[in-house]
Amino acid sequence: MAFRQPAHLESFIPPPAEQVQQRRPWQGTLTLTFLNANPGAFQDVYVTAAETDGDSRMELWPRRLYVYLGARRVPHNDIKSWVKRYTPPICALMPDKLPDPAANTLNQANFANLSRMLLDNQIVAMAPWNQDNLPGAGIMIYPTSSTVSLLVGAIFLSGPFPEFAVYQQSGRANPPNAALAQTSHHQFSYGGQHSSGRFAAP
Repeated sequence: MAFRQPAHLESFIPPPAEQVQQRRPWQGTLTLTFLNANPGAFQDVYVTAAETDGDSRMELWPRRLYVYLGARRVPHNDIKSWVKRYTPPICALMPDKLPDPAANTLNQANFANLSRMLLDNQIVAMAPWNQDNLPGAGIMIYPTSSTVSLLVGAIFLSGPFPEFAVYQQSGRANPPNAALAQTSHHQFSYGGQHSSGRFAAP
């Protein structure tokens, strides 16, 4: 299925230098590791990622990515300038539409809350690969100012995150082992969250 770049993303996503063959979108789970109420609890958000610019190698991505908040404020103009200068592969992240109405409503709300948190606090989030076939850092996730229903991902397949994309894992429970992280998205989908309710910024 082809993905058309929304007009309001033009300032965040650089135009491709040449037409890129569209690949199958990635479907998986973003597991948020920064809940306030319980440091040992995680929140799952089920998403679809569509490639918009560059080769994202989505066929290599794990089905579950653990997400950490950035430790520094990063003005959106700085993010746009960095992306324009270094042109990493870019994807658009959108909440999955789940078959259960209640689960779908919660998933949409949690995705919107994540977008709002990043936008209001002027921060980014990082999702490390944590697997050998992807030696790079992972995905740097940042919001748009036009909608909370979409996030942008800058993809690092072989290099490190930018210097401003600093995150900390200390003080939180470590994610489950790599075998669990690689488990199919469909096994976890629609079966409920690691913790109930919405999340808040730390």
